[in-house]
Amino acid sequence: MFRPSLHAMLAVTALGVALGAAAIARAPRTNPTPAAEVAVATLDPFALARLLSTSPPDVVVVALDEPRHALRFAHPASLYGATDDALVENAPHRRLVLVGLDVVRVDRLARRLRAAGRQVQVLAGGVDSWDKAMEQDPVAPAPGADAVTWQTYREHLALRRAFGDASKTPATPVVAPVPVAAPVGAAPKKREGC
Repeated sequence: MFRPSLHAMLAVTALGVALGAAAIARAPRTNPTPAAEVAVATLDPFALARLLSTSPPDVVVVALDEPRHALRFAHPASLYGATDDALVENAPHRRLVLVGLDVVRVDRLARRLRAAGRQVQVLAGGVDSWDKAMEQDPVAPAPGADAVTWQTYREHLALRRAFGDASKTPATPVVAPVPVAAPVGAAPKKREGC
């Protein structure tokens, strides 16, 4: 029976350590990207409206400025302090969505919040994109559009009417006319003309 000597086992172990160290030394060194340098996740206006309509308890929407049309269910930033520094310190440890007029300020603040360990998203395009999306009803899809397109249209229409400017919302919904059927047993009408 073969029994390796202690010197042979140490030599094999030393060779393995040396090869592992050489492999680690040749491996490219990459530093992880700080959270503040990674692009902040965004929400389009209808995704934000959908979120506001469901108002989940783990999400806080923070309006940094007074929007031209108040975002219902959004908390004013002043609730957490008078400055951006105070907001970073006092913001709740829940999922945050930042909304503001100045998209550069919103992005900068979102990156600071992420660096402080918060989960943050921002409204893409700022309040201007919200106002544009909520300004008028979306265009109806073509008659041959698929069911998903029609469902998206109906959802956007409902969200726009719930969150848009009330003065621009029609009082009654637009409904396609329903053809009236002739009574049963009635004689068909004779055609006149040429």
